[in-house]
Amino acid sequence: GTEVVRSIGASPAVLLKNHGVFAVGSTAQSAMKAAVMTEDAARTVFLANQLGEPHEIPLAEIERAHKRYLEQYGQVKK
Repeated sequence: GTEVVRSIGASPAVLLKNHGVFAVGSTAQSAMKAAVMTEDAARTVFLANQLGEPHEIPLAEIERAHKRYLEQYGQVKK
């Protein structure tokens, strides 16, 4: 209960060890989208680890890609 709330922070989802994804959203659809995206990210990390030590992406590159995702793919209405 409270550990999930503390762990989720500002994110819409958290992956719980030995349990799976816990997701929230303003609608069932948005919570489901967050859960699916979290599982997809976990699968990607798992597969990357099978190839060896993953290279960390610099924070500036993550922020640049996130901004592009929000602005160019229509996630934020202007």
